Amino acid sequence: MLIIRAVWFAATIVQILHATTLLAAYRAPFCSRGGMAATPHVTATEAAVELLGKGGNAVDAAIAAAFALSVAEQYHSGLGGGEFALVYSVKSGKTEALDAREYAPANLTADLFLDSTTGEPHPTKSWLGGLAVGVPGSVAGRAELHRKYGKLPWKDVVAPSIRLAKDGVVVDRILANRIAALRDKFAENADLVRTFFKNEKPLERGDLLKQPALAKCLVQISKDHGESFYNGAQAKEIESASLKAGGALTAQDLSSYKFVWREPIKFSYRGYEVFSMPPPSSGGLCLAEIFNILEPFPLSYLGQGDPETLHLVASSFEFAFADRSRWLADPGFVPQPIEGMSSRSYADKLRGSIKRELRIPVKEAGDPWIIAPKNTSHISVIDKEGGMCAITTSVNGAFGSLVYVPELGIFLNNTMDDFAITPTTKNIYELTQGEVNLCEPGKRPLSSMSPTLIFKDNRPFASIGSVGGPRIISSVAQMIINMVDYKLDVQAAIDVPRIHMQWQPAILYLEQEISPSTKRDLADRGWPVKSETRWSISQGVTVDWDKGLFYGGADSRGVGSAGPASIP
Repeated sequence: MLIIRAVWFAATIVQILHATTLLAAYRAPFCSRGGMAATPHVTATEAAVELLGKGGNAVDAAIAAAFALSVAEQYHSGLGGGEFALVYSVKSGKTEALDAREYAPANLTADLFLDSTTGEPHPTKSWLGGLAVGVPGSVAGRAELHRKYGKLPWKDVVAPSIRLAKDGVVVDRILANRIAALRDKFAENADLVRTFFKNEKPLERGDLLKQPALAKCLVQISKDHGESFYNGAQAKEIESASLKAGGALTAQDLSSYKFVWREPIKFSYRGYEVFSMPPPSSGGLCLAEIFNILEPFPLSYLGQGDPETLHLVASSFEFAFADRSRWLADPGFVPQPIEGMSSRSYADKLRGSIKRELRIPVKEAGDPWIIAPKNTSHISVIDKEGGMCAITTSVNGAFGSLVYVPELGIFLNNTMDDFAITPTTKNIYELTQGEVNLCEPGKRPLSSMSPTLIFKDNRPFASIGSVGGPRIISSVAQMIINMVDYKLDVQAAIDVPRIHMQWQPAILYLEQEISPSTKRDLADRGWPVKSETRWSISQGVTVDWDKGLFYGGADSRGVGSAGPASIP
């Protein structure tokens, strides 16, 4: 017994030393007593803080930040895209999910993405050009979110983004790199050259980007809550740009757009309650399956970053993504195994095939039905009353489909690439997806966007999320593990090097900061490993009610920031 206690004590000391070293290596979170916002861009954080400072709630701040991002980083998000939002209302005590995802235009079918000569999937039609464009939902979603939960006037919420579009935003390193990478494509369009070039060269870091057409578009939205965008002159301009680019999106599709309020996916992990997005997002169900698999494993004892910990986490990812590929799609078209994938008994069955010392490859999806019937931006806000809002918004790839609406100053999404062209065709994120996710008119493609809210002791604790295609799910999962199992603050939880495994391709991706010895250990356990610099970007805010303090974390992998509503 003494030997066992000595070993336990030594292991505990090693854990404490490891955690102390880890915490010393990362930045401290932002801190406040009056609410907190974290976004991928400083201008969006400033917009959110401005609204909180005026007495706005979390929803007002999050929408203001989303509109600001529609100006500052159109390569990730914009008015021509779609989004998911998760909201906790202090007044009602309820958490709700708003689906403002794009869906396929009425005249768009899966066969249009095939090469007319060979019958094989066309290499670019699903992500470049007019056919890639889905019916955008962001504007409608934000207007509905504000109608139901906003506190300040709508015009006040949109105002910061109008200023940014008129006065300009300073080009940061990511925007400069994105424009430079697409220089030749942009150069083909005189309207893009006028906006994104200076002296016949792409804008560079430090230049000022002004977007008068976008400002005019936003002014109209601030007046009519998006009525023109879906039923008026703006809708006709969007149709014109779509058809000119060979697309299927029409003004009728815009007029018919419908957002959907959905029941969030809810699960528990080590005493914390977690709410996340339901289908057509795969995020909530994948997270539920991941954490139901992981909960019996002693992750905190094994240690953060330990090869065995990473092995177990990667194994849970592999199961979840295999089920994602086989089963998940738009619930309006395909029944979803919500009870099965979120059940502990199903996770128990999957966990039984995990060996703690060796990877057993997942060859096919499980069967959750046996349980029945028993380029993206993320915004996180908690207001001083405890209201929470998490919005993940996207145009999918960098600048979406590259279809530009010059009169409105916006890019249209390329979200149709999130459909399966065929069950064996990879999309731009290397995901293969099943027949349940084939394109049909009016159908929403499967998404990985995972805005997530967490409660501790029945009180709001965290609003978190990430961007980066399927890496959203693995990033959000690791943030939760870091905060719950290893008690890291939100900034450290974001900064810790990550892993990613999405079943197909059968590769365990590692951030380069993960040590060579850990990489060798994982390879010895049977994982095909690959180091990468390309990664997801996460944001998060938390609150400690006992101390009356709010904390914010923004990912150093991007150019985001967290900001307090008031300085303590």
